[in-house]
Amino acid sequence: MSQLTQRRLLLQSILALPLAGCGGGGGGGEGALASERVLPQVSTQPAGSSQGAIPAVDDMVQQQLLAQRIPGASLVVARSGRIVYAKGYGYADLEAATPIQVEQRFEIGSVTKSFAASAIMLLVEDGLLTLDDRLEPYLGATPAAWNGITIRHLLNHSSGLPEYPDDAFFAALERDQGFSTAELLARFKTHGLAFPPGSSFLYSNTGYDLIGLIIQKVSGQHYGEFLRRRVFQPLGMDSARLMAPNESAAGNAIGYEIVAEQRRPHAYNSAERNYLALAASGLQINALDMAKWDAALYTERILKRATLDLMWTPNSLMQAANATTPDIWYGLGWQLRTQQGHRWVYHSGGMPGHVVDFIRYPDDQLTVIVMTNLDERHANARVIARTVAQIIQPGL
Repeated sequence: MSQLTQRRLLLQSILALPLAGCGGGGGGGEGALASERVLPQVSTQPAGSSQGAIPAVDDMVQQQLLAQRIPGASLVVARSGRIVYAKGYGYADLEAATPIQVEQRFEIGSVTKSFAASAIMLLVEDGLLTLDDRLEPYLGATPAAWNGITIRHLLNHSSGLPEYPDDAFFAALERDQGFSTAELLARFKTHGLAFPPGSSFLYSNTGYDLIGLIIQKVSGQHYGEFLRRRVFQPLGMDSARLMAPNESAAGNAIGYEIVAEQRRPHAYNSAERNYLALAASGLQINALDMAKWDAALYTERILKRATLDLMWTPNSLMQAANATTPDIWYGLGWQLRTQQGHRWVYHSGGMPGHVVDFIRYPDDQLTVIVMTNLDERHANARVIARTVAQIIQPGL
C-alpha cells in the first residue's frame, strides 16, 4: 500500500478525532533530545496580562509530551477573551533544538472548518446567499442525486457526501499531479451519496471543500483572501494563512510523524499542499491569533450574536448516526458538547504532522488552545487541553 493511500486511510480513521479527541500516544526514545526528561519552556506575557507560572500545568504538559513523544506544543489559556497563560513547550525543530514559541504557526486541520463556516455566514449576513440554497447556482450543473443538497447540509455534515475523494485521486496526488479548481469540482461531482440529503449524518471533508468553492464563487475572491479581508485582517491575526505549494517555512513549527519508531519531519509535495489548502483543513495559525478569534466570538466584531447562536445549535441528525457518542453534537462548523453540566463549543484538527485542540467553555468564559507538532496517529492534544482546563477550573 502506498504511503499516501495509508495516509488517506489514517485520515479517514480520524473521523472520531473531531468527535472524541485524538488517538493515543506511543513510547520509546531516540537520540539525545528524546531522552531528555525536562523539555525547554518559553513563556509569553501578552500586553495586559499578569502571567505567573502554573507548575501543575507545566508539569502535566511536560509529562504528556514525553509520554507521547510529541516534539513540542503551544498552549494558550484565555478568560473572557483575554489571555491569562501562554507558553511553548519542547521543540519546533528537533534537529536544530529550536524551542517552541507561541508565536509559531501550526497546521490547524479541521479547526479550519469553523472559519469556513463563518465565511459562509458572513455571506448570509451580506444577503448574498441563504443556508437553504441548492448548490447548482454556485457550482454549476450537479448530479441528479445532489439535487436536494443545500449549503446547510454541507455545513452540518448531513449532505451524504463522502469524507474524502476516491483512491485514484489520492494516487494522483502522490504522483504530485495537481488539479485545477475546475478539475477538482468535476471529480467531486462523480461522488454518489451515502444517504438522501438531510436524512442522516456523515462527517464530510468533501462537503467543506465545496464550501470553499462556493465562497469563491459568491465573493469573487479566493477563499483564503476572503478570510484575510473579512476575519484575519480586522482581528489582527497576522500569522494566519492558507497552506501553499511554495510557502516559506519561517515562523512554522515543523510537523513530525513517527515512522519505524523514529520521529521525522513530514514532507508534502505541491499537489498535496494544494489539496489540503481547501476549506476543510488548510489554515496555519499561531495560538496567540487563535486567542484573538476566541475573543471576537464573545462580541459581534465579525458575526452577529444571532448568527453565532445558530452556528452553535446542534444538528439532531448526528445522534442517530453516532449512538456511541450521545453527548457530542455538530452545529455549523463547530462541535458541541455538554459534559458535567459545562457546555463546550469546540473543534479539533489532525494533520500528518500536527494535532490541534481548540476548546471554548462559553458559559465559564474559559478557552484552552493546544497545538502540537506530531501526526494525528500518535498525538493526543485533547487530553492535554482537558487536563489544563480542569487544573485552571476544577470540576470542568
